[in-house]
Amino acid sequence: PVNLKINPGLKLSICTILSILKTRGRYKSVQLAACKKSTLSPTADSQMRRCTERSIVIYDPHPHISIFREFAGYSVGVLVEEDDEEDNTEYLKSLDPKDWRTNDHYAVLNLKKARYRASDDEVRKHYRKLVLKHHPDKRRARGEAVKDESHDYFTCITQAIEILGNPTKRNAYDSVDPFLVDETIPTVPEIKRDFFGTLTPIFIEIARWSKRQPAPFLGHKDTPLHLVHRFYDFWDTYETTKDFSFLDEEDKDKGEDRETRRYIERQNRADRARRKAEEHKRIHQLVDLAREHDPRLIAAAKVAKQAREAKKQERLQAQQRRREEEEERARAEAAAEEASRAASEERRRAEAERLRKEKDVVKAIWKKEKKLLRSLCVDRFDHFIEPSQSSNPALSPGEIRVQTLQNMDLLCTALSHLELAELNRQLEAAADPKASFEVWQQEISRVRKATEAPGLRPDTKTDNDANGQSGSSSKSKWTFEMSQILIKAVNLFPAGTQKRWEVIAAYVNQHAKGVTVTGKEALRQAKELRNDEGTMKQETNLKAFDNFASNVRESEATKSVTITDKLEADSIRPWTVSEQRSLERALRQYPQVPGEPPAERWQRIADFVGTRTRKECMLRYKDLAEQIRQKRAAMAAAGVEVKK
Repeated sequence: PVNLKINPGLKLSICTILSILKTRGRYKSVQLAACKKSTLSPTADSQMRRCTERSIVIYDPHPHISIFREFAGYSVGVLVEEDDEEDNTEYLKSLDPKDWRTNDHYAVLNLKKARYRASDDEVRKHYRKLVLKHHPDKRRARGEAVKDESHDYFTCITQAIEILGNPTKRNAYDSVDPFLVDETIPTVPEIKRDFFGTLTPIFIEIARWSKRQPAPFLGHKDTPLHLVHRFYDFWDTYETTKDFSFLDEEDKDKGEDRETRRYIERQNRADRARRKAEEHKRIHQLVDLAREHDPRLIAAAKVAKQAREAKKQERLQAQQRRREEEEERARAEAAAEEASRAASEERRRAEAERLRKEKDVVKAIWKKEKKLLRSLCVDRFDHFIEPSQSSNPALSPGEIRVQTLQNMDLLCTALSHLELAELNRQLEAAADPKASFEVWQQEISRVRKATEAPGLRPDTKTDNDANGQSGSSSKSKWTFEMSQILIKAVNLFPAGTQKRWEVIAAYVNQHAKGVTVTGKEALRQAKELRNDEGTMKQETNLKAFDNFASNVRESEATKSVTITDKLEADSIRPWTVSEQRSLERALRQYPQVPGEPPAERWQRIADFVGTRTRKECMLRYKDLAEQIRQKRAAMAAAGVEVKK
C-alpha cells in the first residue's frame, strides 16, 4: 500500500482512505478530483494520477464523508475502482450450480473487488456482458459442447443475478458476505503492535451495518478524550441491521402447506435472532478489547492516577500537619492541666488540712459538750427521774434511766457541737429540775420530729371506722422488728417511687422471715404508726430496756447506770455532700486494676478524699452498694423495672 500523509500525526494508506469513503447506498459514476500534491509522496502522486484515468463508482455518501474529507486535508469524490476486465471463465467452470450458497456471486459477475460498492447498473452491465459471452446458445454457435442447462455453469450466472439483482436478497447476501473482510477478532499482540492500523478497518466495515448513522470513527492518537468516550459510548449500544436471512436452512416457500411454512418461518426467525445476538456479542467483545488497550485511555488513566496520587499525597501531608498541630496543642494542654492539677492538689491538701484541724477542734468541743450534757443529766438531775414520774407515775426508775440514756444518745448524734452547747446552757440556766426537764422534753420532741421519716409524719388521720376490721386482722402480724423494718423502708423509698408501697412491702418481706405483707397492709401499718406515735415510743423504750436488762447482770451497777461506753464512744461521723462527691470521683478515677492489691487502690481513694481513712471509704462503699442492692431487689420483687 502507498502511504498518504494527510495531516501531521495521521498516516493512512490509500486503501484505508477509500474504505473509509465507501458507504452503503446507490452507486453512480464520478471522476477523481484534483488532490493536493503538497500532501502526497511521489509514489502516492503517481498512484493517484493513474486512478484519475479510471471509472469510479460510489454509494450516495452520508454527511460524515464530507467531514472526513475536510479532516483528511484534500478534496476528492468518493472513489471505487472498477474491477479489471479479466476473464473469469475458468472460475465459472469450477462452480457447482447445486452448491449455490457457497458461491462468490460477486466473483461470478466479475465484481470480486467492487462487491457491495458496485451499483445496480454496474451489476446489470456485467451480467449482460457475461450473458453475451457464456449463454449456451452463444457457446454452441462457437462450436463448444454444452451440457444440460440445469448442470451448466451458466446457471451460476443466473443465480448470481437473481440474488444481486434483487435489493432485498442482495442486502441479505451482503450481511453474511464471507469473501469481504475477515471478521475474526484480532489478538492482543496484534492490537498492541498497531492499535489504529488493526482496528480502524474493522470498525469501518462494521459501521456500515450500524442502525444509527453516522457512526463515529476510531480516530487517531491525538483525538480529544471526550470524542474517544463518545466513540465507545456509541459502540456500547451498537445494533446491527444485518438480517442473516441468506443463511436460512430452508425456504418457507417450499413448504407444502400453510402450517409447514409457518413452522419453517419460526425456525428461520429463531436462527436469525441467534445469529444477531452472536454478532452483537462479537462486536461488544471487540469494543471491550479496544477500550482495554486504547493508548489514549491508558494515557488518560495514567494521568488521572497521577492526579489522584498527588491529591492523596497532599491530603496525607495536610493530615500530618494537622496531627502535629493537634499533638502540640495536646502537649500544651496537658502541661497546663498538669500545672492546674498540681495547684488544685495543693489547694485541696491545704483545705483538707484546714478542715481536719477544724474538725479536731469541733470534735474536742463536741466531746466536751457531750461530757457536760451527761454530767447535767446523770449527776445533776439524776436522769430526770422525779419530773418523769410526776408526768407518768407508771414508769419505773430503771425505765426512766434507760429512756434518758437513749435520749442522750439521740441528741449527741443529731445535734452539732453548737446546738449541744446551747442545750447545756439552757439546762444550766434552768431554775429547778422541773424547768430543766421541760427544756429537755422540748429538745427531744424537736429532734425526733426533725429526724422522723417523711412518709410517717401524721399528715392525715386514719379512718378507723372504715379500716377497723382489716386493721385488727392484720395488726397481729406486725411485730416490733417488722415495724422497724417498715420505718427503714419508708425512709429508703421516698414519695415518688414507682409502685412505692409494693416496693416497701417487698423490702419488708425480704428482711422479715416467715411473713408476707402486701402494699395495702404496709400502707395501713404506716398510718397506724403515725397515729400511735406515743405507744410506739413507749414500746421502743421497753424493748430497749429488755435488751439492756438481758445483757447486763442485776447488780448495783444497774442502779447507778454505769453504761457509759456508749456515750463516750465516738459515733460514726456522717458523710457530708462534698465528701460523698469526692468519693464518687475517686472511684471513677481509680478503677480496679487486675493484679493490683485492693489496699493500694483504697489508699489512693482515701488520699483523694482527704478527710476519710481507707477503712471509712471501704465501709462507705460497701454500705452504699448494699443499700443499692437491697433497693433493687425490693423494686424487682415488686415488678418495677430497674434501670442499669
